[in-house]
Amino acid sequence: MNYQTYLFFDGRAEYIQGYDTPQHTFPLGSLVFGLLDMEFAPYLEQATGLLDRFRGMDFPAGRTMPQSLAEPETCAYYQAASFYHGLAEAVRATSPALFDLLEGYCSATFRRFKRELDRMTGQLSQVNHGQPSGSRLSTNSLFQRTVHTGNLALTSDLLEGYCRSFPAYTEQMEVFIELDTEDASLCETALLFLESFAELLRQLTQAAEDFRSLIAATLVDEDSRPRTEHGQRPSELLAELAENGDSTYQKYHNLEDDIHIQTRYKRPTDNKKGGISAATFYASDTLPALLFLEFVQMCAQNLPVAVCESCHRLFVPFSSRAKYCERVLDPETGATCKDIAAKLAYAEELKADKAKELYNKTRNRYQMRCSRAPGNQKMRDDYNAWRKQAQMALSKYQLGEIGWETFEKVIQTGL
Repeated sequence: MNYQTYLFFDGRAEYIQGYDTPQHTFPLGSLVFGLLDMEFAPYLEQATGLLDRFRGMDFPAGRTMPQSLAEPETCAYYQAASFYHGLAEAVRATSPALFDLLEGYCSATFRRFKRELDRMTGQLSQVNHGQPSGSRLSTNSLFQRTVHTGNLALTSDLLEGYCRSFPAYTEQMEVFIELDTEDASLCETALLFLESFAELLRQLTQAAEDFRSLIAATLVDEDSRPRTEHGQRPSELLAELAENGDSTYQKYHNLEDDIHIQTRYKRPTDNKKGGISAATFYASDTLPALLFLEFVQMCAQNLPVAVCESCHRLFVPFSSRAKYCERVLDPETGATCKDIAAKLAYAEELKADKAKELYNKTRNRYQMRCSRAPGNQKMRDDYNAWRKQAQMALSKYQLGEIGWETFEKVIQTGL
């Protein structure tokens, strides 16, 4: 396995930690919500388009990095780094939790050659000491394979740095550029990287579709509210999917074989408390496996999940009355769906008050005229007919079925 990122859960919180990055804490559901919020299709199209353009292209042995970078449109590693930069920025803005997993996948993709190189170097060392290498390759073939893998490890390290620093060059890359280094191997590494991410994006695009189906069956009812509000327990609904052999459930349940489990122990900082705490960490090269693991945790925790009435995305409501999420809807002001919904509700309330004020004012005036002519039955009948129409118009206006001009016209008719 090449996993570089670990995930573990504690109640309704989850923790993500990279191989050499700090631990970050997120609310349970952040990964699945990020998967459904993110539009992966355009990036999949971009990755496959780049593969179609560069696959089969002849990368001349004598071409140098300065020459290729001078023509970025035809430079495979420039385009690969640009692609990853755009994808990473979009995922980071949409879901920091999912971004952490993406970064871990990126690290695993690039560093697999380093781990392979370490293994081969160890085998060659055994040969040099007169011991069996454990490899089926001849010593010469093993040496050649080690040299090739070492070259891939170097170019992978170079491309990883470029992807993360794009459009700037890392110090390491600047050195290779100054040395007029040939870049055929770097171009081949860029193709391997694009192939890996194209496959990942295919998996995530399909997973988003599948998870919508799973969520509809377990977490969110047809009215877009949590199933928990209707007395249904997602944990039991998930168990039913498993018992009934649901094909979508089974598809992702099978991916759990790709998950590496590790237990880590931690001593308390306060020695007076005593004891040692333990946590189960999960890692996988298959991102949908980790996403499914979180989904299972959401169901096991009977997490209430609803659809925001403003942006129509999933969120965890803090109460049964909450209808709007707290995602930023207006980047310029920082206003969330909840903020904007409150403002719209207030504006609607003001409009309703204005309509009710006009209705009451006109009704009072009509009643005063009738009271001054108690014997005028026709005036009383006209008033009753007007009031019936006016009340109906007020209700329609409050429901948004008619506009202000139509409402005002009905109110003023007959005066």
